[in-house]
Amino acid sequence: MDIIYRLRILFWFLIVLIWGVYLYQYISEDMKESQKNKIILTKEKKQSYNLKTEKKNDTSYSIPQTVIITTDSNTAETKEDTPKERIMISKTQGISLPQEHYKTEPEIETKPIKEKKPSLTVPEGFKFKETRHFYLYVDSKIDIEEIEKEIEMLHGEIMIDLIAFSPWTRDDKVHIYLTSTPEKYQQLSGRPAWSGGAANLREKKIYLYKSDEWFGILAHELTHIYFDSFFGGYDKSPLWLSEGVAVYIQVERAKTYPNWLKENIGHIKNGSGYNISDLIKIKSLEDADERSVKLWYAQSYSLVNFLLKVQRGDSFYQFCKRIRDGDSPSKALFNAYGKPYTTISALESIWRMDVKTGNITGVTN
Repeated sequence: MDIIYRLRILFWFLIVLIWGVYLYQYISEDMKESQKNKIILTKEKKQSYNLKTEKKNDTSYSIPQTVIITTDSNTAETKEDTPKERIMISKTQGISLPQEHYKTEPEIETKPIKEKKPSLTVPEGFKFKETRHFYLYVDSKIDIEEIEKEIEMLHGEIMIDLIAFSPWTRDDKVHIYLTSTPEKYQQLSGRPAWSGGAANLREKKIYLYKSDEWFGILAHELTHIYFDSFFGGYDKSPLWLSEGVAVYIQVERAKTYPNWLKENIGHIKNGSGYNISDLIKIKSLEDADERSVKLWYAQSYSLVNFLLKVQRGDSFYQFCKRIRDGDSPSKALFNAYGKPYTTISALESIWRMDVKTGNITGVTN
C-alpha cells in the first residue's frame, strides 16, 4: 500500500508539472505575440507616409502628375484648429472633395425647441423631429415624416457594412439640415453656390437641399461621419479608404450610380488608372483637375468594393483596424486577408483581373 500511495503522489506531481510547463509556454507565446503586434506610431513614422509620389514610366496606368499632391511633413500632426468640414459638389454629380478652409457658420435666426431638447435650436421656417438616430431639421415645405422614413431606412442599410466601425450610433445622433432650395441651403450653411451638400464631422452635422442627388449625397456624408470616426476623424483616415467606402455606400446602399463612375470604371477596365501603391499615398486632391479626381474616386471605390466582396469573415474590419493601429498597408493586407494577398502588388494583379472579369465583385462596367 505504501508503494501504491507513493506512486499516486508521483503521478499527480508529474501531471501538475506538465500542466505548469504547458501553461508557461502558452502565456509566454501570447506575450510575445502581443509585443510583436503592439505598434507605436511615432512622428517619424507618420512623416514617412508623406513621401512624394513619383510618376512611373514603365506602366500604362501610372498616376498623372496633376494628382501628385501630398501634405507637407510639418503638418503631419493634427492641429486642434483644423476644420473638420467637407463639401459635396453637386455639379460633379456626387464627388465629395475634402476642403482645407471654410467660413465659420453664420448667425441664423433660431428659436428654442422646448418640447424636445432645450439645448437644441431650430431655424425659422423649419420643422424639427428627433428620431432614433438623428436630429432632423427639415424645411416646412418638405414632408418631415417621409424624410424620417427614408433617412432611418438609409441608416439601417449603411449599418450592414459599418456597424463595427461606429458602435456609438446607438447612443449619439447626427444633426441633418434639409432645405427646399439651394438659396436656403447656402444661407443656412454658409457654403458656396456650387456645393450640393456639406458636413461638419466634428459636430456631426450635415447640410443639404432637396435635389435629385440629395439621397446619394446624404449617404456619402453619413459614411464619412460613421467610418472616419473609427480612425479618430477625417484627417486621420486614409483618404482612399475614406472616399472609397463613401462612394461604395452611395452606390450599394443608396442605390445611386453616377455616370462619371460608370465611365471611369470603363477606363480602368481598359488598363487606365493608377498604381495602387501610388493611389494610397495621395493625401489631398485640392489642386487636381476634375478628370483625374473622378478617375481616382472610381478606382478607390472599385478597390473597396473588391476588398469587401473578397473578404473572409471580418477581413476588411481587421485591415482597417491594423492600418489605424500603425501597420503599413502591405502588412495590414496580409495579416487581414492572408494568401495570396501578400503585397500591394499582388492585390493589384488580382483586383485588375477582377475588374475585367467581374468574377468576385460582379462589376464589369
